[in-house]
Amino acid sequence: MNTWQGAWYLAKEELRRVRWKHLITLVFIGYLLIFLVPMFSDGRIENSLFGYWALDFITITLLPMLGFMSTQNSGFYWKMDTYTKKLAAWRTMPITIKQIVLGRILLFLVNGIIAMIVFFTIYYLFARSLGADIELLDFILYALFWIGFSIAVGIIYLYLETGFSGMKYFWFCTAISLFLLVGMVVYTYFFKNSLVLLSYRTIAQGGWWMPLIMIVLAIAVFFFGRIIMDKKLRTRSYTS
Repeated sequence: MNTWQGAWYLAKEELRRVRWKHLITLVFIGYLLIFLVPMFSDGRIENSLFGYWALDFITITLLPMLGFMSTQNSGFYWKMDTYTKKLAAWRTMPITIKQIVLGRILLFLVNGIIAMIVFFTIYYLFARSLGADIELLDFILYALFWIGFSIAVGIIYLYLETGFSGMKYFWFCTAISLFLLVGMVVYTYFFKNSLVLLSYRTIAQGGWWMPLIMIVLAIAVFFFGRIIMDKKLRTRSYTS
């Protein structure tokens, strides 16, 4: 099998093992929507500093996670390091590193894109039901912008997931979350605005180029991410 065939085979095998875990993704989508849609709808007509930074923080940190929810091997990965063990087992098989890397990215993309289509479809319907005055075309472009963002960020998380031990991955994610939390609070305090709402307003006012740029960025991260993940897997330790 060539690289793409082998990668797709790995992705399909992982998807086959997911089974009922897709329900976790649906529950997670529901959890996000309960918080995000009212914040988005109210934030467009009210000035709420708490709502602004909370909307930004939840969107930026958790939206990229939609591609991960159903494929987590263990809730205690920082102790059990199950993904390192899986990688070590794959390295003993006639599977190339390029296939492993591409297979993991494809698995993330399949899960993530489907989940985000479901997420933004319900998001739009829910927001409309709350009386939000949003145009369908503007919202589609807004959704494409954040889908592109989520793919780009998600591939960065894939690099951390595959390139380091479970404990290091846990601390990387914790540090990133704390950094973003502080960043969102500081941004809201000084600018009295929300990045999420600003992205929608900019797109609605003719910023059609924003989703285009973000999708191009996601494609660039896809190709560059494959290269650095490949190099990392050739040098990392599989015993820690």
